[in-house]
Amino acid sequence: MNDYYEILQVHPKADAEAIRAAYERLRERYAPERLEGAAEELIELARRRRDEIERAYSVLSDPQRRAEYDRRLQDMLRPTPPAVHSESDPALAEAATDDDLIDFRPLPPARRQERPPGFNPQPYLNPRSASAPVQRGRAVPPSQPVWLLPSLIVAAATFSIVLGTLISTMVVAPAPAAPINPTAPIAQPTPTLRDILSEFDGQVIAAQQVTAQVPDNPAAWINLGNALFDSVVYVREQLASGDAETQRIYQERLPRWLEAVDAYRKALELQPDNDVVRADIAASLCYYGLDTGNPQRAQEGLAEAEKALQAAPQNARVLLSHGICLVAIEPPQTERAIEQWQLVLSIPGVNPGLQLQAQILINEYGQ
Repeated sequence: MNDYYEILQVHPKADAEAIRAAYERLRERYAPERLEGAAEELIELARRRRDEIERAYSVLSDPQRRAEYDRRLQDMLRPTPPAVHSESDPALAEAATDDDLIDFRPLPPARRQERPPGFNPQPYLNPRSASAPVQRGRAVPPSQPVWLLPSLIVAAATFSIVLGTLISTMVVAPAPAAPINPTAPIAQPTPTLRDILSEFDGQVIAAQQVTAQVPDNPAAWINLGNALFDSVVYVREQLASGDAETQRIYQERLPRWLEAVDAYRKALELQPDNDVVRADIAASLCYYGLDTGNPQRAQEGLAEAEKALQAAPQNARVLLSHGICLVAIEPPQTERAIEQWQLVLSIPGVNPGLQLQAQILINEYGQ
């Protein structure tokens, strides 16, 4: 079952206006004229993406169909009861290594492309996670996370306070003038940008906790770098709306580009030959330099991108980051950047999403 909210890149509680705006933005992004002259397979990929967007919007724009879809989606995502493990299970009795204790598969950086279907961003230090059921792309441990007990205590205390307040209010307040219709729909509040970003912040906190537990594991630092990168690039992607609040939030989060650089550098110290991590450092530095008007940072990013390109000249991620740095420096080397992105289109076996991103960048900067 497709996640239509993921396809339209909206929150499940988004209102009709937000859904319509997301639909119009994505429809324009994959408009046929934007890919004029592209390879046939990319045009076909964009056509399939437009079909997915149209299907998602046809459901989410209809209140009745959306309500039925939400019900089915909740039924599908409802977790199954975990299997009971014996305390004598030999698999659990073995000493676990760092790699056994944690799911290191990170959320990929957005890289100005649509995000893949949602992942569970919480890494778990739990030996049972190796055999846990997989839900929506990430391993989900059957045991309870460490924050559950304090959360339940806080919830119980909050409930007691609210219940006491409610009872006292009912005692002193007069009866309502008219009965409340129990079937009346309850309007759900639309989450703000800061509400959504708080979820990204949770990913960052979780990744920081993992690096504190296993500081010598490069995957933990890559995961932290990706979490920081995503938490700021998401806001950057919203800047086209021209909203003043979004501009302020992005200004607040600009230092996270450098925090991501620090995390990626820790990973690179542990894996000196990881050219993709070096390319991620380059992209982070160049985005920071471009958006703060700091040409020195952009040049620093370009130097890292050049090193990665020299070591991995056929890596699509490296080529994309190198092109981003070329348009971030002063003066921009737009023609050379387009050449790098065109190479992405010519490499056989490259992920179609990266090729589509390269084509969009070519069309954006080639005008």
